Amino acid sequence: MTDVLKLKVSLTKHGAHKVATLLRMYHKDEVLNHVWGKAKGIKVDGAQARVNMSARLLRKDVPVPKLWNEVRKLGDQQIDALVLLAIVFSHHSLIEALQAGASGDSATGTVKRGEVLDGKAFTNFAHVIEQLGYSIEHKASHVRFDFTRMFGIEGLNKLALELFELKLKEARWDGKSQVVDELVANDFHRALAVSADFFRKWLTKGVSSPPAVVIDEDGFFAGTDSEDADTAPGAFKFVPGHTPKKKGSVPVSPRSVAGKALLLHNAMQDSLYSELVKQHGGAHVRTEQPTGNAGTSIDVVVKTASFCWFYEIKTAKSVKACIRQAIPQLLEYAYWHGGTDRCDRLIIVGRSGLTKHASAYLAFLRKTFGLELHYLQHKV
Repeated sequence: MTDVLKLKVSLTKHGAHKVATLLRMYHKDEVLNHVWGKAKGIKVDGAQARVNMSARLLRKDVPVPKLWNEVRKLGDQQIDALVLLAIVFSHHSLIEALQAGASGDSATGTVKRGEVLDGKAFTNFAHVIEQLGYSIEHKASHVRFDFTRMFGIEGLNKLALELFELKLKEARWDGKSQVVDELVANDFHRALAVSADFFRKWLTKGVSSPPAVVIDEDGFFAGTDSEDADTAPGAFKFVPGHTPKKKGSVPVSPRSVAGKALLLHNAMQDSLYSELVKQHGGAHVRTEQPTGNAGTSIDVVVKTASFCWFYEIKTAKSVKACIRQAIPQLLEYAYWHGGTDRCDRLIIVGRSGLTKHASAYLAFLRKTFGLELHYLQHKV
């Protein structure tokens, strides 16, 4: 009988996603020889990498499954997706976290800190999802994921099926049932937030798209209905710095504004950070600045001896949509603690140029209510 609890690997060691980088550089049999310090910028625990790649099942003279060389032939998207699947299905807690956060059969969901995963385990997993390109929002309190495009990657399904079979064997599967049947029986499909029927079809037939759904809520509102959501505000402590995120163009359907912004937000944030550093200096600019309130963070902050500005990036097509989405976040970030001492200017960042009516609206808010709300067009 398959025992998913047998699937275990360290969740507190950082850098598992960097195996994807190594696969771009080395033959499968060389990857484990370069996990710690032998390749620039790469430090991955060797035991963790071996488990994730399902290498411990095989003979020492053939340490890594052939599927890892096969995925190298297919391209970067295939590598990133297969590495993500390998990491997820190497530990039962990661599987449970995605199952708990799944939003129906939409291939999307939210993993919240404290629900299944907490502390460093949550932080590391959220970083893995983001760095491999499947995060649509990453905050200290949660990470929102969208696996939609994974199911549209050519050739991934066959390698995923091979990988899943290895994971089942690690979980003591007796091999008496069909692989796909055993995967469904153990709810592997729920970890990817898709139906059993869709999961079967994808694994056996390939490229497909999950049922379309509409995501109405911004992740900013996640968790505000809980009893402990009304927590006392904490301190705002500015520390300069920036961690670049996964960027690139990703084909998405029009079903989800969040999905459409999968990597665009990251690209805008990187570009805006660079531009602001040129203007104000690196010691005065920070991305993902914690607000001190309920795990929220500000996209970009510029803080000098003279002023402090908060920037909120939105990827909606229209200026009006960007303004509508950004204002409640910016107001909370700046004033939830009950004072006006944190921020001098609140800036909404969007792709479109400021329209006549939008400009008049913001001017009205500034004049009438004294809210220093501004809009910045930023293209990448």
